[in-house]
Amino acid sequence: MSYAGAVWLAVQEDLYRSIFLGPARQRRKSGTYSCSSNGHSDQARHPLDSFDDNFLSQCFHYNRQCLIFLVDYVKARMMKDIFRPSNDAASVEAMILATLCFYAQGFLPRKITDMLGLDHTSANYAVNVVSKVLADMAPDFITFPGSYNDRMGVAYGFKNLSGIPNVVGVLGCLHVQVFPPPAEERLFLNTLGYHSVMVQIINDVDGNLLSVEQCCPGGTMEQAVWESSNICQEFSRLQHGQTWVVGNSGLSKSRYVLTPVERSQIKTSAIRRFNTAQSQVLNSTQRVFGCLKTRFRCLRDLGAVQACALEPLARIITACCVLHNISKKFSVPLPGELVLEPVHPIPELGDEGVKNPLYYMEETREDMIEMCFGNAGEEDGQGEKDGHKGRHG
Repeated sequence: MSYAGAVWLAVQEDLYRSIFLGPARQRRKSGTYSCSSNGHSDQARHPLDSFDDNFLSQCFHYNRQCLIFLVDYVKARMMKDIFRPSNDAASVEAMILATLCFYAQGFLPRKITDMLGLDHTSANYAVNVVSKVLADMAPDFITFPGSYNDRMGVAYGFKNLSGIPNVVGVLGCLHVQVFPPPAEERLFLNTLGYHSVMVQIINDVDGNLLSVEQCCPGGTMEQAVWESSNICQEFSRLQHGQTWVVGNSGLSKSRYVLTPVERSQIKTSAIRRFNTAQSQVLNSTQRVFGCLKTRFRCLRDLGAVQACALEPLARIITACCVLHNISKKFSVPLPGELVLEPVHPIPELGDEGVKNPLYYMEETREDMIEMCFGNAGEEDGQGEKDGHKGRHG
């Protein structure tokens, strides 16, 4: 994310200021760290030094460089915000590694918890605590383009890909399978026929996540999720200028969402080209969601949902989204072959829509299609005429 460079510099500065001042700076250079539990400084190897690169990749789905960053940064946040300074840093590192392993594998292997010195209760506690810490880091690592230059930088990528101007993100909902409370099964049943929770996500053309919010039952209408989201309210206050996000046809009555033209309304080649371009942009969510579920197997199934208690699941999903952006920053390859997320069918929308919807996007879309895709249509039409003349002349 080119526009987030300042954020990353601030993060790294905070990391080094929290951990590596004074004697710790020398330990960093020599590859050793202080893991004291009795108030005395003891030289010890970094916990990752015990594992080879292949094991780290298979167990945690990161390379060594990214893992060192994650362990050190999260440890600094935990020691600063949660634990007392006298706490054993080694136990904090074990909690972090156990949580990262859970995200990657979807469960915690007994071999790993034994290696880290954690029992079942401690491991579950670790996942809850570290997930909260990582989710709280979202404002540092998941950032929507705030300035004009940042927005135009993101929009340029989409314009270069599709020809559609002023697009600052692709809107979609990530579904994660769960086992709902028996009395609420219908609320969690999504359009693919399984029970899930869903989280609204916006990504850029490179697959970086720009916004993550609104964890709710999988049967919730996407239009209602968008209209009640914080990012939609920001668009309503014109914080993001004259821009929009791309969404599916189920959001056709939503504000600031550029959706495809209905099939019954496709009457020109310009509209057909626009729909093709819009679909190309929208399909990037399949790849992004596929990447998330390939790297973080926990997102394939988060297990049982307690009644009226989505917050623990929301923290895990948000934590994985934070880690997704970090892994992209470190160019960490996926641990296996990418499987695209299936497209969810669009449910029929009622005539009532949402409260006080604004339908100006239809007129805006028509003007944009005429301006950006109309000239090409005229050239194509002229070419067809010339072709007919050449064949019959």
